[in-house]
Amino acid sequence: MRLRILTLAAGLCASLTLPALPAGAVTGPTGSYPAARTEKPPALDPALTDPAWDKAVVATELQTVTTQKPSPFAARFMLLYDDTNLYVGMKLQQTGAAITATQSANDVGFGLDDFAGIGIDPSGNGGQVYFFMTTPRGTRYQQSTESVRFAPPWSAVAQQNGDGWSAMLVIPLRVLRRPSGAVQSWRFDFIRRIAALNVNESWAYDATMNDGGGGTGGFPQPADARFWPRLTDLKIAGAPARRPPRAEFYGLASGGEDRRRFQAALGNFADTGARHVGADIVVPITGTAAFVAALAPDYSNVEVDQQTIAPQEFRRALNEYRPFFTQGATFFNPISLNGINQPANVIFYSPAIGPFDRGLKLEGTQGLQSFGLLETQGAGFDDMVFGYKHATPNRAFAWSLDGVTTHHQLGNDTIDQRGGNDATWEAQVGGRNNNTGFVYALDYARESGSFVRDSRLAYKSEDFIDVHQHNYEVYTGYRTIGPEYAPALGFTVNSDVRGPQAYFDLNGTLAPHGWIKRADLFITAERLVDGSGAVHQSDSNINLDLQFKNGLHLSGGPYSSFLRTYDSGLVGYPFYTGGVTRSYAFHNVNLGWKEGTPAPYNASYSYGPFGDMFLQQVSLSTSRAIGTRWSIGGEVDGTRERPTFGGPTDGQWLRRITVGETIDANTNFSVALRSISSTGGFAQPGVNLAASFHRRFKNDSELFFNYGTPAAATTLQRVVLKYVLRTGGGAGT
Repeated sequence: MRLRILTLAAGLCASLTLPALPAGAVTGPTGSYPAARTEKPPALDPALTDPAWDKAVVATELQTVTTQKPSPFAARFMLLYDDTNLYVGMKLQQTGAAITATQSANDVGFGLDDFAGIGIDPSGNGGQVYFFMTTPRGTRYQQSTESVRFAPPWSAVAQQNGDGWSAMLVIPLRVLRRPSGAVQSWRFDFIRRIAALNVNESWAYDATMNDGGGGTGGFPQPADARFWPRLTDLKIAGAPARRPPRAEFYGLASGGEDRRRFQAALGNFADTGARHVGADIVVPITGTAAFVAALAPDYSNVEVDQQTIAPQEFRRALNEYRPFFTQGATFFNPISLNGINQPANVIFYSPAIGPFDRGLKLEGTQGLQSFGLLETQGAGFDDMVFGYKHATPNRAFAWSLDGVTTHHQLGNDTIDQRGGNDATWEAQVGGRNNNTGFVYALDYARESGSFVRDSRLAYKSEDFIDVHQHNYEVYTGYRTIGPEYAPALGFTVNSDVRGPQAYFDLNGTLAPHGWIKRADLFITAERLVDGSGAVHQSDSNINLDLQFKNGLHLSGGPYSSFLRTYDSGLVGYPFYTGGVTRSYAFHNVNLGWKEGTPAPYNASYSYGPFGDMFLQQVSLSTSRAIGTRWSIGGEVDGTRERPTFGGPTDGQWLRRITVGETIDANTNFSVALRSISSTGGFAQPGVNLAASFHRRFKNDSELFFNYGTPAAATTLQRVVLKYVLRTGGGAGT
């Protein structure tokens, strides 16, 4: 999988501010628009016949981000507000493209159906970004940089007509983090997806936007808030900026012989003890900052299926789902995260922390600053993390300072079970020129403590310059990571390396009336040596990505990687004896058909030398929506390994099937069955069966009933019944 430069919205992102135009006269995605206030809320009616809409801010003429062309479909978005809510009306024409509306459970199956909605940045500078979206059935989805679990109470209604559909959204102001002030200025945008064509559209548009190749993986992007126009003269007198405190109290009961087994930091399932009650608490301090606490955190909500038989040249980077760590996670990231062909090196990697007993956090924004301070304690560890960022409104200049301190006992519940203390800090500075597309970042990090023998060699520096235009990008950088650098709670791909990196990306559309919807050519290379002068890591990659108008998606190309190891371990410092360089020239081809629809097909094939063997991999997956209640998904992965120096051929297969039922808009049930066969591969063999029932009530409380867990290698004989009592607001707010 190709990983690109990740530039956070809080960091090196650009803002566009152009002269104001009057409300109701919106003709494009530029400028500043005075907000339209209504004294009487419009009726909750998807037909949008209420006369109040005549005074709304109006937006039309969307751009197709996927093809970088104007949308062929008419759209009319309308926006009103009062002291309590935002009101969004949408009239969407879709003649010639089938309306896709198969999902009927809120927050399930995002991106498989058509959707449209609004993006909001109340901070006005990318500090806090929200999206609220609905489908032609009125099924609701929302996203926020505040938390990946963001699920506040809000309303949507929709209806289909002869040549399209229309909808109305009602978004309570109290679910948004927003600054105080008698008169406010926000950023806003309107977005749309047409699933049958696998295209995404935006009203506020810049040619450097990228929707991640269509589908559900890359749209909408919070970083695009830098391109959004401003909604000015918001006068909100009746609603306080600071939200009410929120609390989630859980009660949990488990049964079965494996009832005490939950996931640990190393990914295994161990006896972590039983927990029956706990709480997550959020106490807003200002409109944009809050105190967060997790007391006796719930073990049962950290387990998601990330099993794979794919080989890993370097350590895998896992996704974090625990509420305490996902809440305000971006406040602990620096202004720039750099990953090319591999995950980014970070000084704080929360999946390295296993089950914990208590977490305390202060996080938020204030003006041009964002900040976070975190403390977490568990069996044998007590760790602290801080982050601070400053960025000008146009992102011409930004800087950040982050730090992690750990206090560990031997055998602690983190991924690094050594006993001792460790401290790492990282500073970055960067900026961009919005006219030329020139971007730069300078980075330096240093580690000290019990695990470092020579602090002069425990450092990291990753600097780059980049030119990003609408159809190409040129990046050059230089990476230096000392042989002693390996933060205890961090993620470091490889130490004892220094050398240049570069990539070139050429993308866009070809002939206007040709077969290809979008093309992307990506070329990258890096050459990193160690302290002995030998090449420690060398990578190069050529990837061609073609999206066709008929729904076909082809990508792939050659990938070459060489990694040097020594008889004293992966890093040879200070002896560099017994060095061996192995090849990981793993070439691949990927095929997709109708991606981003309720019936996609995906296939991939990879082959080439992988260390001491020749490896072949194949992967096939598909899913189906069966009516509006049922869905089914299946996947088959296989590996075949042949030792380079002779020996028997071996391999492994992974098979995965999931069946889901939508009982109503707030209730769903799913069953997942996975098997991994043979021992000749990269995963523990076994069969795992897991089932889950979920119900959200009108008061936002939730009920869960689970059998087993999809994350384990084999079926866990346990059932978990959990009730979450929620007061003061929805999840993730």
